[in-house]
Amino acid sequence: MCLQDADMSGHPSSSDSSRGRSSFEASYDSSFGRKNREETASASIFRSSALNIAMSSEDGQASKLPTPGENIQSKRHSYEIIKMLGKGGFGAVYQVKRGKDEEMFAMKCETNDVKKAVLTMDCKVLRGANIIQSPHFCTVQDRGKISDRFRFLIMKLVGRNLWDLRMERDSQSFTLSTSLKCAEQSLMSIEDLHRIGFLHRDIKPGNFAIGCQNSKEYHTIFMLDFGLCRKFIGDNLNKDLRMPRTTAPFRGTTRYAAIAALRQMEQSRKDDIEAWLYMVVEWTSAALPWRKLKGADKEEVLRWKEDVRSGDALEDFLTDCPKREFQTIMTYLDTLAYQSIPDYNYLYYCLHHAMKANSIDPHEPLDWDPEHKYHGPTKLDRDKRMDPKMDAKLKDEANAGEVGHGK
Repeated sequence: MCLQDADMSGHPSSSDSSRGRSSFEASYDSSFGRKNREETASASIFRSSALNIAMSSEDGQASKLPTPGENIQSKRHSYEIIKMLGKGGFGAVYQVKRGKDEEMFAMKCETNDVKKAVLTMDCKVLRGANIIQSPHFCTVQDRGKISDRFRFLIMKLVGRNLWDLRMERDSQSFTLSTSLKCAEQSLMSIEDLHRIGFLHRDIKPGNFAIGCQNSKEYHTIFMLDFGLCRKFIGDNLNKDLRMPRTTAPFRGTTRYAAIAALRQMEQSRKDDIEAWLYMVVEWTSAALPWRKLKGADKEEVLRWKEDVRSGDALEDFLTDCPKREFQTIMTYLDTLAYQSIPDYNYLYYCLHHAMKANSIDPHEPLDWDPEHKYHGPTKLDRDKRMDPKMDAKLKDEANAGEVGHGK
């Protein structure tokens, strides 16, 4: 969907009230020690990435981009262009073959006269993700530029995105087992992105992809497309949040965008997670109630998202979903404000509660690989890599300017 502005509206309530808490919420408190959530410390791989690139003199830009069969030289290696995977106004993504060993990679290009250097943001995000050893981000293998034509990154090649995987199914939805496993992994990637100080601002199924089929990462979900990312903290990780703008241009995809984004308010961590919830509901139930509305119908989509907080609209919204847990997540998100630090552990707990309540085997195969037990990253793996030393290294690099500032 196109990026279009929406009209300004009021701010939703963000109080963190404990009144009327269910036994479900209380079980989280007793099991995990619920801290104050406001204060808790913290096939086509990049098709959507290429298509999100803003249009700018398309014919002239296309002549600068590589073509199949062309060899591209970096300082370290030579790469043969195999085929184009996606294209936008001033950039494209290709499958390439490295000359020395014929290994396949993805090459993301942007022409050298772009107004906003998307590849620069990609580098900042992926460097930070590498520091904390997140398994949900593609590694940058190489980089370079061709004078007067384009800059490029060489990255891990991954597989199909979650939108395509869902749409190819007869039901156009995942089984509940696969849905909740995908929900957990995509949430871990969002938490990792927030951990390094960035918001995504365009969470949607097309921006998540699985690993290649014949790899150990076939059950791993990767986050893609960082062109709309924004750094939400100060110039380094020791500083506080950036001050929110009075109004902010709409960024994202209308179908999944958070209420704050549709109201042209400054987005924050809670808004990435709200968009994540809409995405998870869609691939669980097969459709969102506002699915027929277009990108320009922001006011109507906003009204739908306000309405699904209660009553019959809520029941319709959560059709075929774990209603108790998903409603609890949405209610919790609605208590958060711009400055809130989401309680990610609480969100994982809700997902695990849904798995247990529906007797889901943690090793049950994924829909796209029914012959093999699930072996993707889990919260237990995430807990093991929450190393304070990595956070210290991340802060050092941020203070040195290695993990930079996004607009």
